[in-house]
Amino acid sequence: GEKKLLELIKEFGKVAGYNINTQKSTAFLYTNNERSEREIREAIPFTIASKRIKYLGINLPKETKDLYSENYK
Repeated sequence: GEKKLLELIKEFGKVAGYNINTQKSTAFLYTNNERSEREIREAIPFTIASKRIKYLGINLPKETKDLYSENYK
């Protein structure tokens, strides 16, 4: 489960040629399962975003339908 997730992230970093900085990384959790969310939170050292993250000056909301309203008010 969660250990595989962290391994996958590290593997992606190797393949992409990037060193993933876990202190600066933010993740969205797409789950409605409280237990799964808790397990993932404990397994990955990322900051967990609740509603949105900002990337390259663009607000990225959890729901893609909110993309327009989050950026063009």
